[in-house]
Amino acid sequence: MRKAEAPLDAVGEVTLQRVVVDRPVTLRPLYWTLQPLSPAAPPLDGPEPGPLLRVPAGAVLGFNTYFNAFFEGNWREHAALGPIFLRLDVVGACTLRVTRRTPMGDTLVLEQRLRGDAPARVAIPGRAINFREHGLLAFSLSTHGGPAEFRGGAWVTEAAARPVGLAAVFCTFNREADIAAVLAAITAEGPVLSRMARIHVVNQGRPGLAEHPAIAPILARHPGKLRIIDQANFGGAGGFGRGILAAIDDPAATHAVLLDDDIRIEPDSLLRMAAFFALATGETPLGGHMLDMVQPMNVYEAGAVIRDQNWSFHPQHHGLDVSDPDNLPGLVASRAIHFNGWWCLGFPLSLVERLGMPLPVFIRGDDVEFGLRLYNAGLPAVAMPGLGVWHEPFYLKLGGWQLYYETRNMLVAAALHLGTGPRGMASRMARALLIHLLTFRYYQAALILRAVADFLRGPGILDRAPAALHASLSPIRDRFPAQSIPRAVVLAEHRPLDPPRSRLAWLGRLARGLAGNALRRTAAGAPPRRLDVAALGWTRLGRMDCIVLETWWDRDLPVLRRSREDFRALVGEAIPLLRRLLREGQAVSALWREAFPRHRSTRFWRDYLGMPPAEPSAAERAAFEARHGAATLHAAAE
Repeated sequence: MRKAEAPLDAVGEVTLQRVVVDRPVTLRPLYWTLQPLSPAAPPLDGPEPGPLLRVPAGAVLGFNTYFNAFFEGNWREHAALGPIFLRLDVVGACTLRVTRRTPMGDTLVLEQRLRGDAPARVAIPGRAINFREHGLLAFSLSTHGGPAEFRGGAWVTEAAARPVGLAAVFCTFNREADIAAVLAAITAEGPVLSRMARIHVVNQGRPGLAEHPAIAPILARHPGKLRIIDQANFGGAGGFGRGILAAIDDPAATHAVLLDDDIRIEPDSLLRMAAFFALATGETPLGGHMLDMVQPMNVYEAGAVIRDQNWSFHPQHHGLDVSDPDNLPGLVASRAIHFNGWWCLGFPLSLVERLGMPLPVFIRGDDVEFGLRLYNAGLPAVAMPGLGVWHEPFYLKLGGWQLYYETRNMLVAAALHLGTGPRGMASRMARALLIHLLTFRYYQAALILRAVADFLRGPGILDRAPAALHASLSPIRDRFPAQSIPRAVVLAEHRPLDPPRSRLAWLGRLARGLAGNALRRTAAGAPPRRLDVAALGWTRLGRMDCIVLETWWDRDLPVLRRSREDFRALVGEAIPLLRRLLREGQAVSALWREAFPRHRSTRFWRDYLGMPPAEPSAAERAAFEARHGAATLHAAAE
């Protein structure tokens, strides 16, 4: 039990979220809108960007937006909110309208005239027959006889809050410009920085990050808030694990929030996260939405669900355009998720005491396993609308060595949490191999085979130096070198076959595909044909020998060329390996479960990272013994 369970303060005003306006013009639809009061009036020129918005006469300044609407229903489901108020600082007379929106429709809950000669605190009527009626709250300001100036606002509540010390944890590897940009964004917001206990940046790349020209001034301005920790490259899991340990050792920290180094952050997400934890009714982990950095008005993922029938990942609200106000009510109904990615995930440090550290799996899947662990413990993460970061979408990262870690770590997560037996594991691996082999992606098939082999080696593989293991993947890349072709080359189009209409047709096409790849000679000089990446599927290739994938994100287009020799060799490696998975999978899964408590312990992690063991202070030891008894102190350290 940690400081996260500190006693509540007396009832007082708590700021839930500020009304944010000073953001780039390209993101304006996510923050505010300006429209003429009369639909027949000509369009208005927007105010100059800045902390103050000057609203002309005959205009409506609207905050029915992703970042400035207040998702009351989502908050009330997990936090002890009191009555809600809207604080406004407006100069000039205007009319305030507050609307409560749900998927069932919109309701006007408040309309009143503001004189605009002093800041106002407006109570929001809270009557609701059913919890679904809470929805989201949005407001607008209409000017009539003259202009007005919006100087600021906030959604607040009257409630008893607990102290929160939020420790931000970044893991970075040779992305000095990216991490400098996100640190500058956070530290530029005084109210946000004041709620942070510490910012830990774990540097696993080039030495000298603290002296980098873009970071040294930030560190000099905030030496008590920002800490840079240098260590060898232990992957994303190792970097975040080191940051979590730093937060655990920090007396000021009660909660950690894990953040990627290459995000663009809405800094107020951290302010809102701290407010949520101060009012949370339990140890709820809180996730931020991932917005698509390429299409910044779209949600890429708001947490994800894993269908354990085939381990397929289903990102929630994927592709939702949140610049459209009509789409916002769909975010109100909180969807259950299995995990939220570590581009933005906060949680009480007390959860680490109870459920352990993440697994040291280097990269990819650490967030999935940790999320499944929390979910199975009855503490699923909540993906909160209005908390968001922009991140490079995953469709820009297809086809790399990461597939090895994704496959191996998913096998581990399935053994620990999904109850998947050897037959299920083998069938899923066989399916993944066939998909890649029949589409000429031999490098990816070889990575899957290596992942299965390493899973079968058992949990001792996590005790090995991660750098050596990662380097051992390079020969696979050398065996199957990537090919590409300039985008400017004119190619004939491949017309994909129609999908099979019946199971019998599907089986027939599978038999022809296997026979063709195993028996038909390699056509080394076959001319490539262009195929849209969305149509890439083994059932649609026919007798193709070479395809060029038309993606809109690659500078040079990837070439996939059929090879009878590679196909036969990989099938020859796969058959005995899948037999081993069938025969030994149950015993190996038991070994992973047996080693699980050790690999998630803080003692293991400190030894794994080469850190000295942490000794609890006298006060911490006395408090722990009072809660759990002296006999359990040693066991908890392990």
